[in-house]
Amino acid sequence: MTRPALAAALLLVLGCAGVHPYHPNFYSVDGDIRLGQQLQKEVESEVTLLRLSALTQLVNSIGQRLQESAPDPAFKLFPYSFRVVDSPEVNAFALPGGPIYINSALIELCDTEDQLASVIGHEMGHVAARHATEMLTTQNLTQLALIAAVSVIPVPVPPIAWEGTKLGYVLGLLRYSRGKEAEADHLGLELMNAAGYDPNEMAVVFGRLAEQQHSLPSVVERFFSSHPLSENRMRDAERRAAALPRPPNAPVATARSSTFSEVNLMFAKD
Repeated sequence: MTRPALAAALLLVLGCAGVHPYHPNFYSVDGDIRLGQQLQKEVESEVTLLRLSALTQLVNSIGQRLQESAPDPAFKLFPYSFRVVDSPEVNAFALPGGPIYINSALIELCDTEDQLASVIGHEMGHVAARHATEMLTTQNLTQLALIAAVSVIPVPVPPIAWEGTKLGYVLGLLRYSRGKEAEADHLGLELMNAAGYDPNEMAVVFGRLAEQQHSLPSVVERFFSSHPLSENRMRDAERRAAALPRPPNAPVATARSSTFSEVNLMFAKD
């Protein structure tokens, strides 16, 4: 197979939907969803999920509001789900195709619904931008080229089949670059603004995470391994939030500070 023919073959199997219609992606949108479902089984076999109705209802209501208000149609492509993990580690992560996990310790770090919305919106940004499968594509271009060249099967075997499906691999996959973190921030800020949340609260959360990194580094170690945070990133979030125009018909967030604090206190006591 000639190089031009190989390149054409590769383009035929690269997914093009999402925030980046022209970024190479081995997976289709359906492929993202199926991979996320596969990884979800592995994750949920090794973590403890909180089933407290008031807390899960709050997290789900925030996620649903963000998705329904999303200005970018890429957010409508995925069946998002939102789960709370019982863990003292401050962390959050999203799997390809929509499953999102927020650790209870990170929720405790938030004082308002707007702050929690910034965390959820950021993770939704990773899903819509298809960051995880873009990274898998980049890591496996050699294998993709080989499969396309020999034409053994009509579509390549997902890289996860070669790597195994351990929880450690899942979290290792989600170690995003600063560029992808910045993009998820931008998308999350736009989501917050469109949904009626205060986008300035994202920088507030960043500040609290930075404080935790200095006072309790072990608690946020995993978070910073997959979510690199710099002074520039915090300043950029502040600048972009200040520049966002307030949508004229933006909904108003339902749970204000007092309500959020009550829900947080309920789950903390349990």
